Amino acid sequence: MAIDFSFLKNERLKQLVGLEEGLLNQPKAQGGLLGGLTSNPNLLIGASIIGQGVQGKDPFGSVLPAVTQTAQIQKLLTPKNRFRQLTDIEKRSRGLPVDKQFQIGADNKVMQIGGSGTNVTVNTPRPETQEEKEVGKVFGAEFGEINKAGNLANINDQKLEVLMNLTQSENLNSGKFGDLRTEVQKFAEEFGFDPGLQDVTIAEVVGGVSGGLVLDGLQAFPGSISNGERDFVKSITAGMTTTKEGNEYLLQINKRQNELAKEYSNVANDWVSRNKGLSKNDKELGSWGSYKVKWHKANPLINPEMKTKLTALSKTVDTEFGKNVKTITINGKQVKGVKINGEWYEL
Repeated sequence: MAIDFSFLKNERLKQLVGLEEGLLNQPKAQGGLLGGLTSNPNLLIGASIIGQGVQGKDPFGSVLPAVTQTAQIQKLLTPKNRFRQLTDIEKRSRGLPVDKQFQIGADNKVMQIGGSGTNVTVNTPRPETQEEKEVGKVFGAEFGEINKAGNLANINDQKLEVLMNLTQSENLNSGKFGDLRTEVQKFAEEFGFDPGLQDVTIAEVVGGVSGGLVLDGLQAFPGSISNGERDFVKSITAGMTTTKEGNEYLLQINKRQNELAKEYSNVANDWVSRNKGLSKNDKELGSWGSYKVKWHKANPLINPEMKTKLTALSKTVDTEFGKNVKTITINGKQVKGVKINGEWYEL
């Protein structure tokens, strides 16, 4: 049966109902019949007004009730929430366990998908501010350097073992490296020595490499060594390379450097595992910055009572290591110096 729309005299009312654009010419609805109703409220409003007109009632008086009724119908027909499952990357960014399943709704609330099929609400962390992001970058870079130092310490341990064996040689002034030559050649070049170790004595290698390892460690392990200890060791290193005993102490210092770097790396990783970052405070230990100060005091590189002995030892020259000492010119001044890492250092 044809419906008489002649009661729609007003052009604006026609547009509202959708006669000109689409009650009869609506594009195909997405999601089925109900999808069209929820996506285009004009269909519902128009249908209500037309219904009033068919019944012989004033269509203008039905506009407001039609709008109200449409809103109620849309609310009932619109899905309350749509969920999607979080990816592993999203779980990590929110601090959620990767081995469990979570879903997020249109309201941005995250819920755990329980084994029994029930959902458990999980608190969603607030977005980081720009300041917090910048702070995170600083602490992230520090964490990367700490782990890099720990890995380097493991590599240096292998060099130390070779050098300690060299210091036990009967004749340190000889160039007879024996079975250790191949091992020494692998790293001696890093410290300014000729790859073939031609005309190079054991004493020269021990002094140059032991001193080089210590100086490199001071630079490579900044977090695990306090500034005061770094300055002290740097001041005595050159002088320590001129005696057998001094070199043995340098190797012990370097061994201690490596131990501290590895331990510091373990501590930092444990902190990040517990607190999700160095920038985050620990419930028991407070901030990472304050904890570092305490850690350095509890883990010194050199015991205070040893500093006096090492200072005196750095001013001594053994006959075996005398060849390492040369007269050099620094800032126009003639001074005694030794070569470490390919560079000359004043004694």
